[in-house]
Amino acid sequence: MSRLCAWVLAGLALASTNTARAASSSFTPGYWESTGHEIVLQIVPCGGDLCGFIAGIALTHPDDPMPKDWRGTPQCGFLMLRVSPETGEAGHWKGVLQDPRNGKVYRTTIKFDAQGNLDLHGYIGLPLLGETQLWPKFTGQVLPGCHVPSLDGTP
Repeated sequence: MSRLCAWVLAGLALASTNTARAASSSFTPGYWESTGHEIVLQIVPCGGDLCGFIAGIALTHPDDPMPKDWRGTPQCGFLMLRVSPETGEAGHWKGVLQDPRNGKVYRTTIKFDAQGNLDLHGYIGLPLLGETQLWPKFTGQVLPGCHVPSLDGTP
């Protein structure tokens, strides 16, 4: 009986690993622009997960200082998103999203549509109580220091 249990558990572990590999292999790293045109998020593989870092920020004026997070650290490079492949849902990911302004952590699910846009659903408690945003793929340029002129209209 214990051998049967060991075989079943090994099979489940292998299936879970194969699902994670299949989900992550369909993902292409890149950049996405927030719905409010405030930030550009770079999403890359990190282990079997996906991680999203702030790569660009729209400033009101080009000479404005980089915004800081709730701890007083510049938001540029802030780890904002970490998601894992959702079991049984190829191409769907779930995890956490953190607001750099106040440190609040939200549960989130993401998926990418056929055009490569990011469908991001953030929530507290039940997914039904959350909000979904569609973040388009970003094709502009991020300048040194996380400045993104195409988002804020500056040269």
